[in-house]
Amino acid sequence: MPFRKKKNGGNDEDMAGALADDLGDGMSDAGAVDLDDLPFNELPIEVQSKRLPKRPKSRRSWTSKLLIITLFFSPFGATAVAMIPVLDPETGWRLFHTGGPEALVAVPGSEREVQEEIARGVRDMQERERAQQNATTNPDGTPQSPEDIANQLSGVSDLMGTPNPDGTPQNDQPTPEELAALIAEEGSIDDPIEPDPLRAAPLPGLDEEGSFGRVPRIADDGTTPFDAYKRPFEKTEGQPYVAIILTGVGLNDARTQTAINDLPLNISLAISPYSRDIKTVAAQARQMGHEVFLELPMEPADFPLSDPGPRALLTSLSEGENLVRLEWLLAQFPGYAGLVTNEGSKFGSLDSAIRPIIESISRSGLMYVEGTRSGMASYGAQLASNAGTPNAIGNSLIDHIPSRRQIDARLAELAETAKRNGVAIGFAQSYPVTIQRLRNWALRLKRLGVELAPVSAVANIQVPPQSAVEAEAARRQAEEREREIMAQDAANNSEPAATIEGQ
Repeated sequence: MPFRKKKNGGNDEDMAGALADDLGDGMSDAGAVDLDDLPFNELPIEVQSKRLPKRPKSRRSWTSKLLIITLFFSPFGATAVAMIPVLDPETGWRLFHTGGPEALVAVPGSEREVQEEIARGVRDMQERERAQQNATTNPDGTPQSPEDIANQLSGVSDLMGTPNPDGTPQNDQPTPEELAALIAEEGSIDDPIEPDPLRAAPLPGLDEEGSFGRVPRIADDGTTPFDAYKRPFEKTEGQPYVAIILTGVGLNDARTQTAINDLPLNISLAISPYSRDIKTVAAQARQMGHEVFLELPMEPADFPLSDPGPRALLTSLSEGENLVRLEWLLAQFPGYAGLVTNEGSKFGSLDSAIRPIIESISRSGLMYVEGTRSGMASYGAQLASNAGTPNAIGNSLIDHIPSRRQIDARLAELAETAKRNGVAIGFAQSYPVTIQRLRNWALRLKRLGVELAPVSAVANIQVPPQSAVEAEAARRQAEEREREIMAQDAANNSEPAATIEGQ
C-alpha cells in the first residue's frame, strides 16, 4: 500500500498523521495493517524509538560522573581541612598527629619545658627557703654567728661567690655580717608586693586633643610627661644599676595580672598597643606602682617575614603616613613615660624614616628606649641623645630561650654588665617562667652589689650626645646606608619580574 512521503518543511507529527490517514484508508479498504509487516524505516518515529535497543549504562559512565563530582568538590574539601587547625588548633593537632610517635624529648623553649623549668624552680626555691631557715639557728635553737650563716648559704645560693683562701669574699661579695643583714632585709619570695601607687593619669596640662584622641605634650610650665609619669627613684653615686623592662604586657590577661601584682615595682612594664582594654591595664599597673611605657612597632630587617603588626611604622610609607600612625599610637592610653621600640632594626637605621619620629617624640616630652637589645647605640638612640631626649638602649633579651637555666644565666650576665658599665638594661617577655625567675633574682640582687632601678632612672647614661661635626658625619653615613638598602630592595623586587620575562 502506498504511503504519502514527508513533504519539505513538515515534521514527524505531520508524517505520523499522514501515515495514520493512509493506514485509515487502507483499513477501510483492506482491514487493519500490522505494523510488524512494515519495514523499520517506514514506521512512525515514536514507534521506531520504542523499538530501538536500550543500551545499559556502563560502569565507566558511573565512574566518570563520580570523578567529575569529586574534582568539583575537592577544592572545597581541601580548604575545609586546611581551616581546621586555624579554627580549632587542638583538634587540628590531633587530626594531623593521630598515631604519630610521642615526643620523648622536650623542644627547647616549648611549653612542656617551660612547665618543667617552673617545677624545678619551685623545688629550688623551697630548698633555699628551708636552708635559710635552718641557717639562722643551731639544732639546739640558739642563733648562729654570721660566719656560720655564710658558710651554710654558700652551697645553696647561686648568687654568692667562692671565698678567697683567707676567707674574704670574692668579687666584691658582701661580708658575712652584710650577708646576714641582707637575708633579714630580703624576706621571702612568698611575701606579697606592697602597692605604691603612682598619680592617676592623665595629669592636667600634659595632653592635648589629637586626630585620634588625647596625645601627650609638654606642659606650659615645662613639665614633660616623662618627668610626671616616671617612677620616683633616688640614685647613689657609684652604685651599679640594672633595669628590666617587660614587654608584651596586656596581650594575655592572666600573665598581665601576674606581672603587675608579682613583679617588683622597679621593673618597668611596656604595654602593647594591641592590648585589649589597654587603658584599664595601664591604670592598674600605675595604681600598683609600676611605671609604664608604650611599645612602638617598627619595621624589622626581615619584614615581612616578621610582621610588627597593624599601624606599624614602615619604610615603604611616606613620612606623613608614618606620623599619622605615630599619632594613633600615642592616643591609645595616658600615663606612659616613653616609647619602647619593638624590633624596628631596619626602620630605625634609615635617616629619612626615624628622624621625623624622634623629632615628634622630643616635642612630646617622652623617653625613647631602643629595643634592638644589642647593647650598641643605634642611630635612633643617637638622634634622641643629640636632641636632648631621654633615651636608653637594651643590652640583652633575657628569655630568648624561656628556660629557667637560660634566664638565670642571662640575668647573671646582665648584673656583670652593670658592674662594668655602671648600668645595664634587660628586656624580658611576659612568660610565666620569666616572671617567676625575675622575682627570685630581684630578691637576691643586692648580694651582688647591684641595685634594681626603673628604666627611667637610667636615662641619658648609655649614649652620650655627639658634637655637631660627629652628628653631621653620622647623618651622611646613615644616608649612604639608606641608599644601599634601597638599591638592594629595588634589586630584590625586580628579580621575580626578570625571571618571568625570561621564561
